[in-house]
Amino acid sequence: MARRKQLKGIAGNLVQWCLSRSFDYEGYWAIGKLYKHADANDTDEFVINLVDQFVSIDAEDIEFSPAIKLLSSILKRDLESRKIPSGWLRDVSITFKFDAEYKHKYHYWGSALGGKPFMCSVKITTDLGKTYSKECGCNVWVHNPKREQRRNGF
Repeated sequence: MARRKQLKGIAGNLVQWCLSRSFDYEGYWAIGKLYKHADANDTDEFVINLVDQFVSIDAEDIEFSPAIKLLSSILKRDLESRKIPSGWLRDVSITFKFDAEYKHKYHYWGSALGGKPFMCSVKITTDLGKTYSKECGCNVWVHNPKREQRRNGF
């Protein structure tokens, strides 16, 4: 039987997936692309809402719709594998916070590679109003195709 407290594990899966290299957008690590877009819009935060399918900056929903669809499919797969009805979700937001405060447990190992500290947090709010959240972080550079290697197949 499915339980709402399983949503904490799903939040953890989503945050780890967002930080992984598998979170790909146009052949590049999506975090760098999101950082570039946030930087161009003079903000340090980028929020993706998976229930309403929108992003927080401008009307760039069309530009980032492949990334939103990818994250939505990960969420849907996790819900289905645990037999959790989508009706239990009121809100699912993923917040990417760039130029974040340094946190040793997240940023120390990547500091040798350079980049700036960044945090990702996932918040899942249920139909009953309970919120489950998870956060993680790493270091990131603003996307630069001259410095990055594009994945094959694009």
